[in-house]
Amino acid sequence: MLLHRLAVPSGMRSSLSSLSQRASSAFTRCSYSTKPNKVSDPLRILFCGSDVFSCYSLKALHAEHKANPGLIKSIDVMVRPGKAFGRGYKEIRQVPIQNLAEELSLPIHIRDTFTGWSLPQTPDGEPINLIVAVSFGLFVPPRCLNQAKYGGLNVHPSLLPDLRGPAPLHHALLNRLSHTGVSLQTLSPQTFDAGTVIAQTPLPGIPIPPACTVQQLHDLLAPLGAEMLVSSLREGLHVPPLKPVIDNDIPPVPPEGVKGKKRYTHAPKITKADQRWSVLRDSAADAALRARVCGGGSLWASVYLPVAVPGQSNKGTTSKKKEEEKPVQQQQLELPLCYPHPLEESAKGSPKRIILEDVSELSPSSDDSGLEQRYQAYQRLVQAMNNGISSSNEQLGLDPVCLPQPYSESPPDPLFWLLRLGEDEYVHVETTAANGEKVTERKPRVGWALCTRLGLDGGKEEDKGAVTFVIPEDGGKFGLLRVGKIKVEGKGAKPARLVMKELAVKAG
Repeated sequence: MLLHRLAVPSGMRSSLSSLSQRASSAFTRCSYSTKPNKVSDPLRILFCGSDVFSCYSLKALHAEHKANPGLIKSIDVMVRPGKAFGRGYKEIRQVPIQNLAEELSLPIHIRDTFTGWSLPQTPDGEPINLIVAVSFGLFVPPRCLNQAKYGGLNVHPSLLPDLRGPAPLHHALLNRLSHTGVSLQTLSPQTFDAGTVIAQTPLPGIPIPPACTVQQLHDLLAPLGAEMLVSSLREGLHVPPLKPVIDNDIPPVPPEGVKGKKRYTHAPKITKADQRWSVLRDSAADAALRARVCGGGSLWASVYLPVAVPGQSNKGTTSKKKEEEKPVQQQQLELPLCYPHPLEESAKGSPKRIILEDVSELSPSSDDSGLEQRYQAYQRLVQAMNNGISSSNEQLGLDPVCLPQPYSESPPDPLFWLLRLGEDEYVHVETTAANGEKVTERKPRVGWALCTRLGLDGGKEEDKGAVTFVIPEDGGKFGLLRVGKIKVEGKGAKPARLVMKELAVKAG
């Protein structure tokens, strides 16, 4: 099969053999039309692509062109300009599809728009008669589609109409889908991913392996999409009249009041906002999934830094005077630290961004005596602070909450920390102005995260500098989110436990 003839482009990790076998067997079950193959003119293809996923389809088309020139006579490649990167943005990185097109000695057209541009002709003066766009990113206008006799085709890695959009692989994992697949559709003259689906992986689709990464799902579906494209061209499925295999006219969100239309999930582009950790929104499992799918094992958050105890500032003093100073007792804060709270009143400027690296979910453990009870007690504290409920230390049965001592030579390593995170939502807070008038201000909401140095699996070497966040969940339960390193804005990554001593309020 063509799947096994495909060579993996340079720099790409090959698919796991079991995943490839699954993809291959799933494709052989695809059924198209039972009618004889429709006759097509020799295809003069304009291939529009960008990333590694599109490289699979171009390589498959080129292999078919060499083996069967009666079906595919020529291939031109349209790519978008390379992007600047590096220090000073002085270097230009070509998209992977351009490197492959150069390797295959195919004509290349570098364009970032179709405006003012007509489809190229072959050296024999013959026009392009089919446009194939795979992970291209630009909308092919109706003017160009009308110039090609057979219009355009697109390989989309989802079971359309579900997961329309530019990031179907990510959202298949974020939505915890059990199955997915590939669709071959025509290019719609109106919008993206709304064409006629002429081939598709049969339901229920291809099983998504447990703990699958985006790269693994990519390696599973890219060869399948390439084979589906070439096989459909052999079958003549691109030749009118087209025969749709599913209804792709169902909108992702049905109009209000309209029944009988299933709601499908949109797959928008993944942005930095998708890598943001919200302690108020995400469970431990959600945060770990978000890190694995969107951030390559990392998340980011905004942290409001704690302030030093009054009288501890040593600016302008010599190192000798610092050594002679006596330790200052930590300042204790009354619980709960509701909004607005002492730290919020002292915060200056914008919160700092931190990157949580090496993020994973842990199973709760009660190996340490009373650990589970203390988790639950501090969990109630976090819920009280996030909900603005008043409770005392005695009521919660907890130790005092203290600001850190940044000037002590060997700060203690507490059992728990409280980290103050800025959320991506706002609240209105009533304050009193200098003239005594009541003023309502709009401020970012603060979420409190509970962190512990315990609960790590077996005391492994890689866990010595790690910390565990305790995430309250439904039903009075909690989840554990392990973080190996933390990178503070403007600084390098350090073991998470070391950074927590600098950023967090001590609790126990």
